[in-house]
Amino acid sequence: MRVITNPTYNIPKLKTSHVLGWSLIWSDQLKADIDNKCSDKVLQYDEIFIDHGVNFSGALNLFGGANKQIYDNINRVFSHANVTSLDFDMPDLGAQLKSRVKAPTTYEGITEEWCDKLSARLKNVPSLKQQELTHLSGVSVGDSHTSAFSRKDDVVLRTNGKTLFGQLRRGLEEDFRGMTPKGEITFCYGSIDIRHHLLRHDDKLEELITEYVKQGDKFGDVKYAAPVPVEYEERRLPKTGYYKGTPFFGTRKERYDLTMRFIDLLNKKSNGRVVMPPEDWYSMDPEKYAKTYMENGSSVHIAPPYYRRNDWGTTCLM
Repeated sequence: MRVITNPTYNIPKLKTSHVLGWSLIWSDQLKADIDNKCSDKVLQYDEIFIDHGVNFSGALNLFGGANKQIYDNINRVFSHANVTSLDFDMPDLGAQLKSRVKAPTTYEGITEEWCDKLSARLKNVPSLKQQELTHLSGVSVGDSHTSAFSRKDDVVLRTNGKTLFGQLRRGLEEDFRGMTPKGEITFCYGSIDIRHHLLRHDDKLEELITEYVKQGDKFGDVKYAAPVPVEYEERRLPKTGYYKGTPFFGTRKERYDLTMRFIDLLNKKSNGRVVMPPEDWYSMDPEKYAKTYMENGSSVHIAPPYYRRNDWGTTCLM
C-alpha cells in the first residue's frame, strides 16, 4: 500500500484546488492514497511519497513557523524506512530548519543537533520524477495548464510559466527532460502568450502556429491543447501570474478574439488534432465560467473535477 503526503504543509482537500489536482495525478499514477494532514496513519503504509506541492520552489514556506506539528510530522515520516520524494531530489529540510532554530516561533525540539540528524537521514531519500514513470503510455508536456489537458495514462511534464514563443525558440524537445517520448503526445502551450504577450507585439500568430505544428509533428502521434478560455477580469489573480505588473494585457474582447483565432489556426495547421474543453466554456458568461469550472478563489487554472482525465467533468469520480 502507498500513500502521498507532506510533513510541512497540508495537501488541500478542496476539490477545486489546483494544488490538490497535482497530488491527484500522482495518486492516480502510483495507485496511492492521499493523507492530507500527514497523520499517524501514514506509518501503516508500505511506501510514503512526499508531494512538495505544485508551486514548490525548493524552499520551505512555513506560515505558522517551524512549530511542534512540523516537528512531529517530520519525525513520523522519516522514521519510516521507505520514503520517496516526488518531482524533486529530496531538499535538505534539516539545513533549512537549522536557520530557524533561534526564531521565536520555532518549537524547542527543533535544535541544531536534531537538524543535523535530519539532514543525514534525508541524504538517503530517493526521488521519483514524472519522466521516470515508464509504465505510462503517453506524455503531456507544457505549461501549468498541462495538468488539466493530460490523459489518465500520461506522464505529465508540467512547467509553470512556459510560453509557446519561448519554448519554440529553445525547441519543444527540451521540455521532455531527457526522456524519449512514446505513445500519444499532447503539447500544451499558448495560454500565457495570449494573456500577456501576443497583443504587445506585431501580429505573428499564424507564423507562430505554423512553427508550433512543424516542431510538434516531428514527434509522431501528436495532439495540441487549445488555450484555456479567457479569464474573468474581476477574478483576483496571484502576483506570480503577473507580467510587467499586470494580470493580463489588452481588453477581454481582444484576448477572446485572439483565443478563437489561435484555436482556428491550430485546427487548420494540425488537421483537426486539437484537444479542447467543451466549446460552450468559451462563449458562456465569464463570471459563470470562473465560478463553475475554474480553481476556487484565484488563478487561471481549470479545476480538477473538470480536467480532460475526468472527461471535462462529465464522468468525474472525485
